[in-house]
Amino acid sequence: MATATASAHLLFFFLLIVAPVWDLYAIPKLKRNPSSENKIRYYKMICGWMWIGSALAVAAIGYRPLFTINPSPAEISWLLPHRWVCYLVEALMAITFIIIVVLPAGMVMRKKLMKRPLKYSAGAAALKSFGYFLPATWTERRWWVFVSITAGVCEEILFRGFMLHYLHVFPWTLNLTLALLISSVIFGIHHLYQGASGVAGTAIFGTFFGLLFLLTGNLLLPIILHAVMDLRLLVILRPPADAPA
Repeated sequence: MATATASAHLLFFFLLIVAPVWDLYAIPKLKRNPSSENKIRYYKMICGWMWIGSALAVAAIGYRPLFTINPSPAEISWLLPHRWVCYLVEALMAITFIIIVVLPAGMVMRKKLMKRPLKYSAGAAALKSFGYFLPATWTERRWWVFVSITAGVCEEILFRGFMLHYLHVFPWTLNLTLALLISSVIFGIHHLYQGASGVAGTAIFGTFFGLLFLLTGNLLLPIILHAVMDLRLLVILRPPADAPA
């Protein structure tokens, strides 16, 4: 028990302090030299620590408490006892998913069917500033599949499953709503490379994924939707025809 508690404390400290500080060092370095080799090295690094962290989370609190949750209505009284609030939250999440994922993918597929496929340079203007990080070659795109799956699985395990348990159940016993907000803010801080707007937007999505976890009682759907949201970039941003493999 003491070992598991120490592991949970260590993992929380890593997520709160170490990983964001490391990114403050690694991202500027990547920006200065965004070669394919450096991108892939960064992809490997983030995948490595997320899988190790997820394994540590499972060891610290167990599989079932990590992947399932069954809060009582009293624990989150503004949401669960009111069906209309649940429906409203579900509708907002569905609309957001459609706007962020379905519509852009649909537009790309439409242009492809009209024999007007998008090129990488025609990607959304908001994403161009992240070219140092986003996949531009076929090798990078193959790695991006693994990065997206890793983010979907591991970030949900770490920032929803582990964080909510750590903050709300043990060793802390914070109000579930407060635990959700804190975990979402920490999730946003992990995306400092996107700037203040990126941190805020990511924190909002973290809250959505957390609410989905609470509403479904299972981490599976948040994992799938998270991975799909990251994978959509492979549809929106296509590499140039002469991109090296």
